[in-house]
Amino acid sequence: MARAIPPWVFLLFLLIVACRPIDRARYAINFASGAPGWSLPAEARFVAWVEDGHLILSLKPPRMVGWALSPFAFRDGQVEVEGTLLEGPSSADYGLILQAREGRFYRFAVSADGYYGIFFYDRGSWRTLVDWTTHPAIRTGRTTNHLRVRCAGTEMIFWVNGIEVARVQRSSSEGGGRVGVSIGTMARGNARVAFDRFTAVRDR
Repeated sequence: MARAIPPWVFLLFLLIVACRPIDRARYAINFASGAPGWSLPAEARFVAWVEDGHLILSLKPPRMVGWALSPFAFRDGQVEVEGTLLEGPSSADYGLILQAREGRFYRFAVSADGYYGIFFYDRGSWRTLVDWTTHPAIRTGRTTNHLRVRCAGTEMIFWVNGIEVARVQRSSSEGGGRVGVSIGTMARGNARVAFDRFTAVRDR
């Protein structure tokens, strides 16, 4: 029943803020010295900041999703991060944003009550690639989950804590875009998530 309510009624921070992308093959940050180059929103409903070596996302309203984008982009490559629910209901979810550009992106998220989902956003509408599904690889409660996604050719592969949970197909003409992190709420809001050890690698 935790996933019976549609995950997002509204979107926060839809604008993909333009900045010069990092032009190197590998990008890694542990947020010990802030988040240089990241697009960090700051408003009453959704705010992102760095504290004690973690990137914190805080989302107040229910049925919303918000995100923060890194300055790194790729089409083929890999991105991974560690996420931890600090505060909020167990239905709150968090995860990775991939290929964000021109109002389009992929979202891979896990919830603190043991679900994962994969979605594609395209200029105002969501498409579900993998609906909310339980998986034993997900650590529940206020614990840390390691998320990883590999994009290569027409395939995207998704892992939770080192275990593959899904594969989805993408168009051979799919362009690259920025990567980042996200937070989402269901029927209850007021969620806060910490991210650490964000690493992305672009295929040469």
